[in-house]
Amino acid sequence: MADLAKKQWQYSTLLLLGLTWGSSFILMKQGLRSFQPIEVALIRISASFLFLLPWMIPQYLKIPRKKLKFLLLSGLLGNGIPAVFFATAQTEIDSSLAGILNGTTPIFTLIVGGLFFGLLIRRQAVIGLIIGLIGTIYIVYSSNGIGENNNYIYTILPVVASLCYGFSSNIIKTHLYDLSPLVVTGGALSFIGPPSVLSLILFTDVPKQIVTDSYHLQNFGWLMILGIVGTSLAVLIFNYLIKNTTVLFAASVTYLIPIFAMVWGLIFGESITIHYFISIVVILSGVYIANK
Repeated sequence: MADLAKKQWQYSTLLLLGLTWGSSFILMKQGLRSFQPIEVALIRISASFLFLLPWMIPQYLKIPRKKLKFLLLSGLLGNGIPAVFFATAQTEIDSSLAGILNGTTPIFTLIVGGLFFGLLIRRQAVIGLIIGLIGTIYIVYSSNGIGENNNYIYTILPVVASLCYGFSSNIIKTHLYDLSPLVVTGGALSFIGPPSVLSLILFTDVPKQIVTDSYHLQNFGWLMILGIVGTSLAVLIFNYLIKNTTVLFAASVTYLIPIFAMVWGLIFGESITIHYFISIVVILSGVYIANK
């Protein structure tokens, strides 16, 4: 088993998470070929919840009641809202661009930590934050659809989702640090998982579509991989990383996510512009300076 007290395991875990989450954007794109954004989010959340449920059943009675509100917030901010926002955004923007915008997560983790969780922000960190935000503004305005309100809104959605990740990471580190990674991950999903499963069955045509059409079934399979590997297992590992390192170190996985997202985008024929490379350099430079 990986010993996250050792630096080599910490960085190996970051690389694995970067590959996993960097692949999640193209998996969402595949799912959107058959399903609506809300359905993509519901499938993803349902798959991740049901996968962890057998291990969570013995844990439910052990969760302190005072922790429930924080698990609820972590479920909404770390899983529910981002799942909807990223899927919705990718109906109008490339998966690689969504991955780049996800790179703002450490910036928002630091800002949220300083404003709401008592994290001390040094002068150098402020400089890094400013640089990272400049890179974010640049890619939003230079991305496809500049001047078109609809595309502009869709480009903002991943930024808001990254802000939600910033809140969730700080909640986990501050209020859920004494719970096991399994309980943090499964407990958070337990608040949004059951409503997602019921909504998927009762209010969508997804069950009928995957039974009657092989194309829908194939894309459903991609979303199952996204839910089980990209959400359940990856979030479990991420929470374990937060518990054993720092919230900022764990959030720095987003150094790698845009790179893998762009590689997948190129493989699937997306148009990668020079603006993407410029924004990655600026955003990640800001993240590096802020965390140095």
